[in-house]
Amino acid sequence: MILIIVNKYYPETKQNLVLQDYTVSFGEMSIIFLPYILKFSNKEVKKEKEIKKKKWLHYFILCALFIFDLFIKVSADTAEYYLIDKSYSYGDSNLFVINGFTLLGIEMIIIICISKLLLKYEYFKHHLISIIIFVLIGIICDIILDNFNNIDSNFFIINSIRIINTAVNALYFCYQKYMMEVLFYPYWNLAFIPGVFLFCLATFFLILALTDPLKDQSSTGFISTFYKYFMDVDTGIIIGKIIIVLILHIILCPLSILNVYYFSPTFILIIFQISAITDNLTKKPKESLYCIPLYICQFIALLIHLEILELNFCGLNKYTKKNIDMRGIDDILVEGRDSFFESQKMDINKDYTIKMPHEKNHEEFEMQTPYNIESSDKDNLD
Repeated sequence: MILIIVNKYYPETKQNLVLQDYTVSFGEMSIIFLPYILKFSNKEVKKEKEIKKKKWLHYFILCALFIFDLFIKVSADTAEYYLIDKSYSYGDSNLFVINGFTLLGIEMIIIICISKLLLKYEYFKHHLISIIIFVLIGIICDIILDNFNNIDSNFFIINSIRIINTAVNALYFCYQKYMMEVLFYPYWNLAFIPGVFLFCLATFFLILALTDPLKDQSSTGFISTFYKYFMDVDTGIIIGKIIIVLILHIILCPLSILNVYYFSPTFILIIFQISAITDNLTKKPKESLYCIPLYICQFIALLIHLEILELNFCGLNKYTKKNIDMRGIDDILVEGRDSFFESQKMDINKDYTIKMPHEKNHEEFEMQTPYNIESSDKDNLD
């Protein structure tokens, strides 16, 4: 929310693509220092060292998805700029903004489908109900915000690109989760990769800008803006923008990857929805005021889908993750108790079993092991 507000209201007359990409890249790459600052254990590092086979392929796919996601997003922004004369804003993060609440609902459906195939997640009745409510409210919000006002060939071209963008974006976050949950890659390395790519991209753009002989007269938009930015914008404003964006991305990068690390990829939709609401409140404040009750209802539907809220009626909470885990624990306890009474044995761990005496007044317990232990060894056991 803060980043959207800063990008909209910060007092700079122009934007500098090269400088902005450098700032964001340094902010995202700073996550590599997190394990040393917080003094994490080496357990995750050791896990990654054990993964040698196809390691390069995993990181290559991650980079390819990020690059493709960024390319499609820039293509959609460029199409809007040239086809419908919409102002161009440099999108420096794939965490915001989802253009339209209908696309946000499509993103939810795609994340669910990919996570079901890739991560083997299961979805139940309460998930289906919350998805339907979420998508329907999103469509109503877009109608109120007049996002379907000009349905023509340009509308379908731009939104087709946006839908492809949401699919790639969903796949990117699900693949991040797959690398962390299934392949045991440390999350700071996965978050470090986008920062490295943005740094390389900014360096490439900087070289193009510096080698262009026309400088501020160049026909290439970002090159001419690069020079005009330093001529027209005050130095203090430039430095202030760099500091603010850098600090926000130093905070944003770890929190977003930890969101995916500790929860399912669907939780990233909280960020998408809040950023979309904030973006619409700043761009269309009058229409957005009518949508506030719908925003709240859609957010509640999202919380139900994420099982942060439970519907305790009609059996809609039967297959929530918490209740499934509780039933599993109960089954284990019942099975363990039954086997104890039948065999008069209680397993302590894989090596030791307590054998209960059959005599009623016997007060001694016999510790058994699955191995043959000599008497001298028995005396040394703790």
